[in-house]
Amino acid sequence: MKQLTPMDSHFFYFEAPNQPMMIGSLWLCDQSTAPGGLVRHKDILQYVSDRLNTTSYFRRRLETAPFQLDDPYWLDDENFDLEYHVRHVGLPQPGDWRQLCIFTARTMSRSVDMERAPWEIYIIEGVNNVPGIPPNSFAVLIRFHHAYVDGKASLELTTAMMEETADHEYGRRDRVEVAERAPTRLEMWSRTTPRMMGQAWRSMRAGLTAGRKGVELVRRLRAEAKPEQRRVPRTIFNVQISPHRSYGALTWNIPELKRMRQLCPGATLNDVVIAIIAGGMRRYLSHHNQLPANESLVSMCPVSVRPNEAVKDCGNLISAMFIGIGTDIDDAHERLSAVRRRTARGVPLARDVLCDLNNAVGDMVPPYVRALGAWIQNKSKLVSAVPLVNTLITNVPGIPGLLPRYFAGARIVNVFPLAPVSDGMAISHCLTGIYDDLNVGVLADRNIVSDMDFYISCIQASTEEYRALLADLEKTAAAAAPGRIEAPRPATNDEATTEKTAEKAAPVAAGARKKAAAKTAEPAAAEGKQAKSAGAA
Repeated sequence: MKQLTPMDSHFFYFEAPNQPMMIGSLWLCDQSTAPGGLVRHKDILQYVSDRLNTTSYFRRRLETAPFQLDDPYWLDDENFDLEYHVRHVGLPQPGDWRQLCIFTARTMSRSVDMERAPWEIYIIEGVNNVPGIPPNSFAVLIRFHHAYVDGKASLELTTAMMEETADHEYGRRDRVEVAERAPTRLEMWSRTTPRMMGQAWRSMRAGLTAGRKGVELVRRLRAEAKPEQRRVPRTIFNVQISPHRSYGALTWNIPELKRMRQLCPGATLNDVVIAIIAGGMRRYLSHHNQLPANESLVSMCPVSVRPNEAVKDCGNLISAMFIGIGTDIDDAHERLSAVRRRTARGVPLARDVLCDLNNAVGDMVPPYVRALGAWIQNKSKLVSAVPLVNTLITNVPGIPGLLPRYFAGARIVNVFPLAPVSDGMAISHCLTGIYDDLNVGVLADRNIVSDMDFYISCIQASTEEYRALLADLEKTAAAAAPGRIEAPRPATNDEATTEKTAEKAAPVAAGARKKAAAKTAEPAAAEGKQAKSAGAA
Protein backbone atom coordinates (compact mmCIF):
# COMPACT_ATOMS: atom_id res chain seq x y z
CA MET A 1 0.00 0.00 0.00
CA LYS A 2 1.12 3.55 -0.79
CA GLN A 3 0.20 6.36 1.57
CA LEU A 4 -1.17 9.69 0.41
CA THR A 5 1.23 12.60 0.69
CA PRO A 6 0.13 15.67 2.67
CA MET A 7 -0.63 17.41 -0.64
CA ASP A 8 -2.79 14.50 -1.85
CA SER A 9 -4.62 14.31 1.47
CA HIS A 10 -5.33 18.06 1.23
CA PHE A 11 -7.77 17.39 -1.62
CA PHE A 12 -9.27 14.45 0.29
CA TYR A 13 -9.86 16.40 3.50
CA PHE A 14 -11.29 19.48 1.75
CA GLU A 15 -13.94 17.45 -0.07
CA ALA A 16 -17.40 18.85 0.70
CA PRO A 17 -20.89 18.50 -0.82
CA ASN A 18 -20.62 21.95 -2.38
CA GLN A 19 -17.03 21.51 -3.63
CA PRO A 20 -16.27 18.06 -5.05
CA MET A 21 -12.54 17.90 -5.73
CA MET A 22 -12.87 16.42 -9.23
CA ILE A 23 -10.79 16.98 -12.36
CA GLY A 24 -11.50 15.52 -15.77
CA SER A 25 -11.71 15.86 -19.53
CA LEU A 26 -14.41 15.71 -22.18
CA TRP A 27 -13.60 13.89 -25.43
CA LEU A 28 -15.49 14.21 -28.71
CA CYS A 29 -15.28 10.96 -30.69
CA ASP A 30 -16.21 10.20 -34.30
CA GLN A 31 -17.33 6.58 -34.38
CA SER A 32 -17.54 6.50 -38.20
CA THR A 33 -13.80 5.65 -38.16
CA ALA A 34 -14.39 2.44 -36.19
CA PRO A 35 -14.55 -0.89 -38.04
CA GLY A 36 -18.13 -1.15 -39.27
CA GLY A 37 -18.75 2.51 -38.45
CA LEU A 38 -20.33 1.69 -35.08
CA VAL A 39 -19.02 1.29 -31.51
CA ARG A 40 -21.27 -0.74 -29.21
CA HIS A 41 -21.28 -0.23 -25.46
CA LYS A 42 -20.20 -3.81 -24.85
CA ASP A 43 -17.22 -3.15 -27.13
CA ILE A 44 -16.33 -0.10 -25.06
CA LEU A 45 -16.49 -2.14 -21.86
CA GLN A 46 -14.15 -4.72 -23.37
CA TYR A 47 -11.86 -1.99 -24.70
CA VAL A 48 -11.62 -0.27 -21.31
CA SER A 49 -11.03 -3.62 -19.62
CA ASP A 50 -8.19 -4.34 -22.04
CA ARG A 51 -6.61 -0.91 -21.58
CA LEU A 52 -6.81 -1.12 -17.78
CA ASN A 53 -4.26 -3.90 -17.95
CA THR A 54 -1.59 -1.36 -18.93
CA THR A 55 -1.65 0.14 -15.41
CA SER A 56 -2.89 -0.86 -11.95
CA TYR A 57 -3.75 2.69 -10.92
CA PHE A 58 -7.35 2.46 -12.13
CA ARG A 59 -8.07 -0.20 -9.50
CA ARG A 60 -6.84 1.78 -6.50
CA ARG A 61 -9.20 2.77 -3.72
CA LEU A 62 -8.62 4.46 -0.37
CA GLU A 63 -8.10 2.62 2.90
CA THR A 64 -8.44 5.03 5.82
CA ALA A 65 -6.44 4.85 9.04
CA PRO A 66 -8.25 4.15 12.33
CA PHE A 67 -10.18 7.26 13.44
CA GLN A 68 -8.36 9.20 10.66
CA LEU A 69 -5.31 9.49 12.90
CA ASP A 70 -3.08 9.18 9.83
CA ASP A 71 -3.35 9.91 6.12
CA PRO A 72 -5.16 7.25 4.03
CA TYR A 73 -3.48 4.61 1.87
CA TRP A 74 -4.02 3.49 -1.71
CA LEU A 75 -5.03 -0.16 -2.03
CA ASP A 76 -5.74 -2.24 -5.13
CA ASP A 77 -9.44 -3.08 -4.91
CA GLU A 78 -10.05 -6.81 -4.83
CA ASN A 79 -13.77 -6.18 -5.57
CA PHE A 80 -13.21 -3.88 -8.54
CA ASP A 81 -16.35 -3.63 -10.71
CA LEU A 82 -15.73 -2.12 -14.15
CA GLU A 83 -19.41 -1.67 -15.02
CA TYR A 84 -19.84 0.55 -11.95
CA HIS A 85 -17.19 2.96 -13.24
CA VAL A 86 -18.18 3.00 -16.96
CA ARG A 87 -21.64 4.46 -17.45
CA HIS A 88 -23.75 4.76 -20.59
CA VAL A 89 -26.05 7.78 -21.05
CA GLY A 90 -27.69 9.63 -23.93
CA LEU A 91 -28.19 13.33 -24.69
CA PRO A 92 -31.70 14.61 -25.40
CA GLN A 93 -32.07 15.61 -29.00
CA PRO A 94 -30.98 17.57 -30.93
CA GLY A 95 -27.79 16.63 -29.03
CA ASP A 96 -25.97 19.94 -29.49
CA TRP A 97 -22.97 21.52 -27.76
CA ARG A 98 -25.09 23.39 -25.21
CA GLN A 99 -26.77 20.18 -24.02
CA LEU A 100 -23.40 18.47 -23.78
CA CYS A 101 -22.09 21.30 -21.60
CA ILE A 102 -25.18 21.13 -19.37
CA PHE A 103 -24.66 17.41 -18.82
CA THR A 104 -20.95 17.95 -18.15
CA ALA A 105 -21.67 20.72 -15.63
CA ARG A 106 -24.25 18.64 -13.77
CA THR A 107 -21.94 15.64 -13.62
CA MET A 108 -19.05 17.75 -12.31
CA SER A 109 -21.36 18.96 -9.53
CA ARG A 110 -21.14 15.52 -7.90
CA SER A 111 -18.30 13.69 -6.23
CA VAL A 112 -17.52 9.96 -6.44
CA ASP A 113 -17.81 7.09 -4.00
CA MET A 114 -14.49 7.14 -2.13
CA GLU A 115 -15.10 3.54 -1.02
CA ARG A 116 -14.31 2.57 -4.61
CA ALA A 117 -11.61 3.58 -7.08
CA PRO A 118 -12.28 7.35 -7.37
CA TRP A 119 -12.90 7.70 -11.11
CA GLU A 120 -15.78 7.45 -13.57
CA ILE A 121 -16.20 7.31 -17.34
CA TYR A 122 -19.45 8.44 -18.98
CA ILE A 123 -20.12 7.30 -22.54
CA ILE A 124 -22.48 9.96 -23.92
CA GLU A 125 -24.28 8.99 -27.12
CA GLY A 126 -26.57 11.11 -29.26
CA VAL A 127 -24.02 13.83 -30.02
CA ASN A 128 -25.53 14.84 -33.35
CA ASN A 129 -25.26 18.62 -33.64
CA VAL A 130 -21.85 19.66 -32.34
CA PRO A 131 -19.80 21.72 -34.84
CA GLY A 132 -16.72 19.95 -36.12
CA ILE A 133 -17.86 16.36 -35.66
CA PRO A 134 -20.29 14.32 -37.79
CA PRO A 135 -23.75 13.25 -36.59
CA ASN A 136 -24.07 10.00 -34.64
CA SER A 137 -20.87 10.70 -32.73
CA PHE A 138 -20.41 10.21 -29.00
CA ALA A 139 -18.56 11.91 -26.17
CA VAL A 140 -16.49 10.51 -23.31
CA LEU A 141 -16.42 12.29 -19.96
CA ILE A 142 -13.69 10.92 -17.68
CA ARG A 143 -13.40 12.16 -14.08
CA PHE A 144 -10.80 11.61 -11.35
CA HIS A 145 -10.70 12.74 -7.75
CA HIS A 146 -7.92 15.30 -7.31
CA ALA A 147 -6.43 13.26 -4.45
CA TYR A 148 -5.84 10.57 -7.07
CA VAL A 149 -3.92 12.57 -9.66
CA ASP A 150 -2.71 16.04 -10.60
CA GLY A 151 -2.95 17.34 -14.16
CA LYS A 152 0.25 15.72 -15.40
CA ALA A 153 -0.52 12.33 -13.85
CA SER A 154 -4.07 12.44 -15.23
CA LEU A 155 -2.55 12.74 -18.71
CA GLU A 156 -0.85 9.39 -18.21
CA LEU A 157 -4.11 7.76 -17.17
CA THR A 158 -6.17 9.30 -19.95
CA THR A 159 -3.63 8.44 -22.64
CA ALA A 160 -3.74 4.88 -21.33
CA MET A 161 -7.28 4.89 -22.72
CA MET A 162 -6.10 5.95 -26.19
CA GLU A 163 -4.58 4.06 -29.10
CA GLU A 164 -2.91 5.15 -32.33
CA THR A 165 -4.96 2.77 -34.46
CA ALA A 166 -8.67 2.20 -34.99
CA ASP A 167 -8.14 -1.58 -35.03
CA HIS A 168 -8.13 -2.69 -31.40
CA GLU A 169 -7.19 -6.27 -30.53
CA TYR A 170 -10.04 -7.13 -28.20
CA GLY A 171 -9.37 -9.52 -25.34
CA ARG A 172 -5.60 -9.02 -25.28
CA ARG A 173 -3.93 -9.00 -21.84
CA ASP A 174 -0.50 -7.36 -21.65
CA ARG A 175 -0.05 -7.78 -17.90
CA VAL A 176 -1.33 -9.89 -15.01
CA GLU A 177 -4.10 -8.35 -12.93
CA VAL A 178 -3.10 -7.95 -9.29
CA ALA A 179 -5.36 -7.19 -6.31
CA GLU A 180 -4.23 -6.62 -2.73
CA ARG A 181 -5.93 -8.13 0.27
CA ALA A 182 -7.59 -5.47 2.40
CA PRO A 183 -5.71 -5.13 5.73
CA THR A 184 -7.44 -5.92 9.01
CA ARG A 185 -7.98 -3.20 11.61
CA LEU A 186 -5.15 -4.69 13.66
CA GLU A 187 -2.82 -4.41 10.67
CA MET A 188 -3.89 -0.79 10.13
CA TRP A 189 -3.18 -0.03 13.79
CA SER A 190 0.26 -1.60 13.37
CA ARG A 191 0.93 0.91 10.60
CA THR A 192 -0.65 3.92 12.30
CA THR A 193 0.92 3.59 15.74
CA PRO A 194 4.58 3.86 14.61
CA ARG A 195 3.63 6.76 12.37
CA MET A 196 2.10 8.61 15.32
CA MET A 197 5.12 7.92 17.49
CA GLY A 198 7.44 9.28 14.82
CA GLN A 199 5.40 12.43 14.17
CA ALA A 200 7.46 14.56 16.59
CA TRP A 201 10.65 13.78 14.66
CA ARG A 202 9.00 14.46 11.30
CA SER A 203 7.56 17.73 12.59
CA MET A 204 10.94 18.90 13.86
CA ARG A 205 12.70 18.01 10.62
CA ALA A 206 9.96 19.59 8.49
CA GLY A 207 9.99 22.67 10.75
CA LEU A 208 13.64 23.27 9.98
CA THR A 209 12.92 23.07 6.26
CA ALA A 210 9.88 25.31 6.58
CA GLY A 211 11.90 27.90 8.50
CA ARG A 212 14.71 27.90 5.95
CA LYS A 213 12.33 28.15 3.00
CA GLY A 214 10.26 30.79 4.80
CA VAL A 215 13.31 33.01 5.21
CA GLU A 216 14.18 32.50 1.54
CA LEU A 217 10.60 33.37 0.55
CA VAL A 218 10.71 36.65 2.49
CA ARG A 219 14.10 37.51 0.98
CA ARG A 220 12.88 36.89 -2.58
CA LEU A 221 9.63 38.79 -2.05
CA ARG A 222 11.69 41.80 -0.99
CA ALA A 223 14.11 41.48 -3.92
CA GLU A 224 13.72 39.96 -7.39
CA ALA A 225 10.23 38.48 -6.77
CA LYS A 226 8.71 41.58 -5.17
CA PRO A 227 4.98 41.59 -6.04
CA GLU A 228 3.54 44.54 -7.94
CA GLN A 229 0.26 44.20 -6.03
CA ARG A 230 0.02 43.56 -2.29
CA ARG A 231 -3.59 42.46 -1.89
CA VAL A 232 -6.23 40.37 -3.64
CA PRO A 233 -9.33 42.38 -4.61
CA ARG A 234 -12.77 41.13 -3.64
CA THR A 235 -14.85 40.15 -6.67
CA ILE A 236 -18.06 38.28 -7.44
CA PHE A 237 -15.95 35.08 -7.58
CA ASN A 238 -14.86 35.31 -3.92
CA VAL A 239 -17.94 33.74 -2.36
CA GLN A 240 -19.10 30.52 -0.78
CA ILE A 241 -19.94 28.36 -3.78
CA SER A 242 -23.09 26.33 -4.34
CA PRO A 243 -23.13 22.67 -5.46
CA HIS A 244 -24.22 23.67 -8.98
CA ARG A 245 -21.96 24.30 -11.97
CA SER A 246 -21.88 25.82 -15.45
CA TYR A 247 -19.38 24.86 -18.14
CA GLY A 248 -18.11 26.26 -21.42
CA ALA A 249 -15.07 25.87 -23.67
CA LEU A 250 -13.08 27.62 -26.37
CA THR A 251 -10.62 26.37 -29.00
CA TRP A 252 -7.48 28.20 -30.13
CA ASN A 253 -4.97 27.39 -32.87
CA ILE A 254 -1.55 26.67 -31.34
CA PRO A 255 0.58 27.95 -34.26
CA GLU A 256 -1.36 31.21 -34.18
CA LEU A 257 -0.91 31.57 -30.42
CA LYS A 258 2.81 30.96 -30.81
CA ARG A 259 3.00 33.75 -33.38
CA MET A 260 1.31 36.06 -30.90
CA ARG A 261 4.43 35.77 -28.72
CA GLN A 262 6.04 38.22 -31.13
CA LEU A 263 3.84 40.93 -29.62
CA CYS A 264 6.05 40.88 -26.51
CA PRO A 265 9.69 39.69 -26.76
CA GLY A 266 10.34 36.91 -24.27
CA ALA A 267 6.68 35.99 -23.83
CA THR A 268 5.71 32.32 -23.60
CA LEU A 269 2.61 30.63 -24.95
CA ASN A 270 1.28 30.51 -21.38
CA ASP A 271 1.75 34.28 -21.07
CA VAL A 272 -0.33 34.83 -24.21
CA VAL A 273 -3.13 32.59 -22.95
CA ILE A 274 -3.22 34.23 -19.50
CA ALA A 275 -3.39 37.68 -21.11
CA ILE A 276 -6.27 36.57 -23.37
CA ILE A 277 -8.22 35.12 -20.42
CA ALA A 278 -7.56 38.30 -18.42
CA GLY A 279 -8.99 40.36 -21.27
CA GLY A 280 -12.10 38.16 -21.26
CA MET A 281 -12.55 38.47 -17.50
CA ARG A 282 -12.13 42.24 -17.75
CA ARG A 283 -14.92 42.43 -20.34
CA TYR A 284 -17.20 40.16 -18.36
CA LEU A 285 -16.78 42.02 -15.06
CA SER A 286 -17.13 45.40 -16.78
CA HIS A 287 -20.40 44.27 -18.34
CA HIS A 288 -21.70 43.42 -14.85
CA ASN A 289 -20.20 46.59 -13.29
CA GLN A 290 -18.04 44.43 -11.00
CA LEU A 291 -14.52 45.18 -12.29
CA PRO A 292 -12.08 46.34 -9.56
CA ALA A 293 -10.96 49.79 -10.64
CA ASN A 294 -7.28 49.91 -9.69
CA GLU A 295 -6.35 46.33 -8.83
CA SER A 296 -5.82 43.26 -10.97
CA LEU A 297 -7.50 39.94 -10.35
CA VAL A 298 -5.03 37.40 -8.95
CA SER A 299 -4.84 33.89 -10.40
CA MET A 300 -3.35 30.78 -8.92
CA CYS A 301 -1.37 29.05 -11.66
CA PRO A 302 -0.20 25.51 -10.72
CA VAL A 303 3.38 24.66 -11.71
CA SER A 304 4.32 21.00 -12.17
CA VAL A 305 7.45 19.85 -10.34
CA ARG A 306 7.03 16.21 -11.39
CA PRO A 307 10.33 14.74 -12.69
CA ASN A 308 10.29 12.69 -15.87
CA GLU A 309 11.05 9.47 -13.98
CA ALA A 310 7.86 9.95 -11.91
CA VAL A 311 5.59 10.85 -14.80
CA LYS A 312 3.63 7.59 -14.52
CA ASP A 313 3.07 7.88 -10.75
CA CYS A 314 -0.26 8.92 -9.30
CA GLY A 315 -0.63 11.66 -6.74
CA ASN A 316 0.12 15.38 -6.83
CA LEU A 317 3.56 16.85 -7.45
CA ILE A 318 2.74 20.50 -8.01
CA SER A 319 3.53 23.96 -6.76
CA ALA A 320 1.77 27.22 -7.61
CA MET A 321 2.47 30.80 -8.49
CA PHE A 322 0.12 33.68 -7.67
CA ILE A 323 0.15 36.54 -10.17
CA GLY A 324 -1.89 39.57 -11.09
CA ILE A 325 -3.20 38.77 -14.58
CA GLY A 326 -3.68 42.38 -15.70
CA THR A 327 -7.45 42.80 -15.64
CA ASP A 328 -6.83 46.42 -14.56
CA ILE A 329 -4.98 47.15 -17.85
CA ASP A 330 -7.14 48.16 -20.80
CA ASP A 331 -4.40 48.04 -23.46
CA ALA A 332 -3.92 44.43 -24.66
CA HIS A 333 -0.24 44.89 -25.49
CA GLU A 334 0.56 46.37 -22.07
CA ARG A 335 -1.41 43.55 -20.42
CA LEU A 336 0.70 40.90 -22.16
CA SER A 337 3.89 42.71 -21.13
CA ALA A 338 2.74 42.81 -17.51
CA VAL A 339 1.87 39.10 -17.52
CA ARG A 340 5.25 38.20 -19.03
CA ARG A 341 7.05 40.25 -16.40
CA ARG A 342 5.12 38.70 -13.52
CA THR A 343 5.34 35.06 -14.64
CA ALA A 344 9.09 35.44 -15.17
CA ARG A 345 9.35 36.16 -11.44
CA GLY A 346 6.63 33.80 -10.28
CA VAL A 347 7.67 30.50 -11.89
CA PRO A 348 11.16 30.28 -10.28
CA LEU A 349 9.66 31.23 -6.91
CA ALA A 350 7.05 28.47 -7.19
CA ARG A 351 9.57 25.81 -8.18
CA ASP A 352 12.44 26.72 -5.86
CA VAL A 353 10.66 27.88 -2.71
CA LEU A 354 6.88 27.44 -2.52
CA CYS A 355 6.91 23.73 -3.41
CA ASP A 356 9.33 22.76 -0.62
CA LEU A 357 7.68 25.17 1.81
CA ASN A 358 4.21 23.72 1.19
CA ASN A 359 5.44 20.12 1.54
CA ALA A 360 7.33 20.97 4.73
CA VAL A 361 4.29 22.60 6.33
CA GLY A 362 2.22 19.54 5.42
CA ASP A 363 4.76 17.18 7.05
CA MET A 364 5.05 19.44 10.11
CA VAL A 365 1.33 19.30 10.96
CA PRO A 366 -0.04 15.91 12.14
CA PRO A 367 -2.59 14.35 9.76
CA TYR A 368 -5.45 14.45 12.27
CA VAL A 369 -4.84 18.18 12.81
CA ARG A 370 -4.92 18.78 9.03
CA ALA A 371 -8.16 16.80 8.76
CA LEU A 372 -9.72 18.77 11.63
CA GLY A 373 -8.55 22.07 10.15
CA ALA A 374 -10.12 21.23 6.79
CA TRP A 375 -13.39 20.29 8.50
CA ILE A 376 -13.45 23.56 10.45
CA GLN A 377 -12.66 25.57 7.33
CA ASN A 378 -15.40 23.86 5.32
CA LYS A 379 -17.92 24.59 8.09
CA SER A 380 -16.83 28.14 8.88
CA LYS A 381 -16.32 29.25 5.24
CA LEU A 382 -13.33 31.36 6.25
CA VAL A 383 -11.77 31.18 2.78
CA SER A 384 -14.72 32.91 1.14
CA ALA A 385 -14.56 35.67 3.79
CA VAL A 386 -10.92 36.58 3.05
CA PRO A 387 -9.94 36.62 -0.66
CA LEU A 388 -6.79 34.60 -1.34
CA VAL A 389 -7.13 34.28 -5.13
CA ASN A 390 -9.81 35.19 -7.64
CA THR A 391 -9.50 32.38 -10.18
CA LEU A 392 -7.48 29.37 -11.30
CA ILE A 393 -5.61 29.11 -14.63
CA THR A 394 -3.98 25.71 -14.99
CA ASN A 395 -2.23 24.12 -17.94
CA VAL A 396 -2.61 20.34 -18.25
CA PRO A 397 -0.08 18.70 -20.60
CA GLY A 398 -1.57 18.05 -23.99
CA ILE A 399 -1.75 14.87 -26.06
CA PRO A 400 1.67 14.77 -27.79
CA GLY A 401 2.03 14.69 -31.56
CA LEU A 402 -0.27 15.20 -34.53
CA LEU A 403 -1.09 11.52 -35.15
CA PRO A 404 -4.80 10.70 -34.71
CA ARG A 405 -5.78 9.05 -31.43
CA TYR A 406 -8.62 6.56 -31.06
CA PHE A 407 -10.95 5.34 -28.35
CA ALA A 408 -12.41 1.89 -29.09
CA GLY A 409 -11.85 2.59 -32.81
CA ALA A 410 -13.50 6.04 -32.75
CA ARG A 411 -11.21 8.93 -33.68
CA ILE A 412 -10.81 11.45 -30.87
CA VAL A 413 -11.61 14.77 -32.56
CA ASN A 414 -11.05 17.08 -29.59
CA VAL A 415 -10.44 17.11 -25.83
CA PHE A 416 -11.73 19.72 -23.37
CA PRO A 417 -10.37 19.81 -19.79
CA LEU A 418 -12.09 20.47 -16.46
CA ALA A 419 -10.69 21.75 -13.15
CA PRO A 420 -12.58 22.16 -9.85
CA VAL A 421 -13.78 25.32 -8.15
CA SER A 422 -13.88 25.89 -4.40
CA ASP A 423 -15.08 28.32 -1.74
CA GLY A 424 -13.55 31.71 -2.45
CA MET A 425 -12.74 30.78 -6.07
CA ALA A 426 -15.95 30.33 -8.02
CA ILE A 427 -14.40 30.01 -11.50
CA SER A 428 -11.55 27.95 -12.97
CA HIS A 429 -9.81 27.82 -16.36
CA CYS A 430 -8.13 24.61 -17.45
CA LEU A 431 -6.08 24.29 -20.65
CA THR A 432 -4.92 21.29 -22.65
CA GLY A 433 -3.77 20.63 -26.19
CA ILE A 434 -4.48 18.00 -28.83
CA TYR A 435 -3.14 17.97 -32.39
CA ASP A 436 -2.67 21.68 -33.24
CA ASP A 437 -5.49 22.92 -30.99
CA LEU A 438 -5.29 24.40 -27.51
CA ASN A 439 -8.57 24.20 -25.60
CA VAL A 440 -9.66 26.04 -22.47
CA GLY A 441 -12.46 24.62 -20.36
CA VAL A 442 -14.21 26.98 -17.93
CA LEU A 443 -16.02 25.56 -14.90
CA ALA A 444 -17.89 27.95 -12.62
CA ASP A 445 -20.49 28.17 -9.90
CA ARG A 446 -23.78 28.43 -11.78
CA ASN A 447 -25.13 31.01 -9.32
CA ILE A 448 -22.20 33.32 -10.17
CA VAL A 449 -21.71 32.64 -13.90
CA SER A 450 -25.15 31.70 -15.13
CA ASP A 451 -24.42 33.27 -18.54
CA MET A 452 -21.50 31.03 -19.47
CA ASP A 453 -22.07 31.54 -23.20
CA PHE A 454 -21.55 35.28 -22.72
CA TYR A 455 -18.41 34.67 -20.63
CA ILE A 456 -16.94 32.52 -23.43
CA SER A 457 -17.82 35.24 -25.96
CA CYS A 458 -15.84 37.71 -23.82
CA ILE A 459 -12.76 35.47 -24.05
CA GLN A 460 -13.36 35.16 -27.81
CA ALA A 461 -13.51 38.96 -28.10
CA SER A 462 -10.19 39.20 -26.24
CA THR A 463 -8.75 36.64 -28.66
CA GLU A 464 -9.85 38.75 -31.61
CA GLU A 465 -8.16 41.77 -30.03
CA TYR A 466 -4.82 39.95 -29.98
CA ARG A 467 -5.41 38.64 -33.50
CA ALA A 468 -5.82 42.21 -34.69
CA LEU A 469 -2.54 43.22 -33.00
CA LEU A 470 -0.79 40.23 -34.60
CA ALA A 471 -2.19 41.11 -38.03
CA ASP A 472 -0.89 44.67 -37.72
CA LEU A 473 2.53 43.42 -36.62
CA GLU A 474 2.82 40.92 -39.48
CA LYS A 475 1.68 43.47 -42.04
CA THR A 476 4.28 45.92 -40.77
CA ALA A 477 6.98 43.25 -40.89
CA ALA A 478 5.92 42.22 -44.41
CA ALA A 479 6.04 45.84 -45.60
CA ALA A 480 9.49 46.36 -44.07
CA ALA A 481 10.93 43.13 -45.49
CA PRO A 482 8.72 41.79 -48.33
CA GLY A 483 8.40 38.01 -48.34
CA ARG A 484 9.86 37.66 -44.87
CA ILE A 485 8.17 37.51 -41.52
CA GLU A 486 10.08 36.98 -38.33
CA ALA A 487 9.70 33.39 -37.18
CA PRO A 488 8.81 32.64 -33.57
CA ARG A 489 11.81 32.33 -31.27
CA PRO A 490 12.82 28.80 -30.17
CA ALA A 491 11.11 27.49 -27.04
CA THR A 492 13.09 27.81 -23.80
CA ASN A 493 13.25 25.43 -20.86
CA ASP A 494 10.68 27.52 -19.02
CA GLU A 495 8.03 27.10 -21.73
CA ALA A 496 4.76 25.49 -20.70
CA THR A 497 4.42 21.74 -21.09
CA THR A 498 1.59 22.19 -23.54
CA GLU A 499 3.86 24.25 -25.78
CA LYS A 500 6.51 21.54 -25.69
CA THR A 501 4.07 18.85 -26.73
CA ALA A 502 2.89 21.03 -29.61
CA GLU A 503 6.34 21.53 -31.20
CA LYS A 504 5.46 18.92 -33.82
CA ALA A 505 2.94 21.43 -35.16
CA ALA A 506 5.81 23.70 -36.36
CA PRO A 507 5.35 22.78 -40.05
CA VAL A 508 1.75 23.99 -39.79
CA ALA A 509 2.93 27.29 -38.34
CA ALA A 510 5.60 27.67 -41.04
CA GLY A 511 3.00 27.18 -43.78
CA ALA A 512 0.75 29.75 -42.15
CA ARG A 513 3.59 32.28 -42.03
CA LYS A 514 4.41 31.81 -45.74
CA LYS A 515 0.77 32.26 -46.63
CA ALA A 516 0.60 35.44 -44.56
CA ALA A 517 3.70 36.83 -46.31
CA ALA A 518 2.27 36.16 -49.78
CA LYS A 519 -1.16 37.56 -48.94
CA THR A 520 -0.56 40.38 -46.52
CA ALA A 521 -3.95 41.88 -47.27
CA GLU A 522 -5.75 38.89 -45.75
CA PRO A 523 -6.80 39.35 -42.11
CA ALA A 524 -5.05 37.14 -39.57
CA ALA A 525 -8.39 36.29 -38.08
CA ALA A 526 -8.96 33.78 -40.89
CA GLU A 527 -6.32 31.51 -39.38
CA GLY A 528 -8.09 31.02 -36.04
CA LYS A 529 -10.78 28.57 -35.24
CA GLN A 530 -14.27 29.58 -34.18
CA ALA A 531 -15.20 29.33 -30.55
CA LYS A 532 -17.33 26.59 -29.10
CA SER A 533 -19.29 27.96 -26.20
CA ALA A 534 -22.23 27.06 -24.04
CA GLY A 535 -23.40 27.41 -20.47
CA ALA A 536 -25.51 25.34 -18.15
CA ALA A 537 -28.96 26.83 -17.90
